[in-house]
Amino acid sequence: MRAGRCAVGAAIASAGAVALASVDQAALASCLGLVAVGLGLVSRRALRLAGRSRVGAESEAQVRRALNALAGEGWRARHAMDWPGRGDLDHVMRSPCGMGFVIETKTLRYSDAHIVRTIEAARWLGRRRRRYPGGVVAVVCVARALPVERVDRNVLIVSLDRLLPALRAAGAAESAASRSATLPEPDGAPPALA
Repeated sequence: MRAGRCAVGAAIASAGAVALASVDQAALASCLGLVAVGLGLVSRRALRLAGRSRVGAESEAQVRRALNALAGEGWRARHAMDWPGRGDLDHVMRSPCGMGFVIETKTLRYSDAHIVRTIEAARWLGRRRRRYPGGVVAVVCVARALPVERVDRNVLIVSLDRLLPALRAAGAAESAASRSATLPEPDGAPPALA
């Protein structure tokens, strides 16, 4: 929308500059010509940003569709969850055992700033202990990357094709850990409290 308005403004300013130049108003024509160039550059930038936003939205939709497959397994999903004062969290998942996952979606690349932001989001969400008793894991999903699954500064970095298996594994590991913590000791004694 903004790009279109700027492009129309650039066209009108260009036409006005030509009209002024034809009646020997060179100074005004030059000024209006500069305005036309400026609006044209703003329009071009807005078009590029709109294209990037569209691609980002498509990547988030791909991740959303993939995550919806976990609903039948008892997982709960929230998409575009409001993060007061910081924007939104792309995806928040809660495993059946109560473990939370904050998932930041990136199309092809991510930066240190994205990792830091995802860690901050996981910490913020983790303060809601009643809702996420198993803790919260920070995840960056690179939707259009080659298969990847690694940990960088305690953030799980995964490609879209590895997302669900990685979430299931992390949720199962937490579930197994919480079950083993409540099992009695082999000698029949109650489990030790940590």
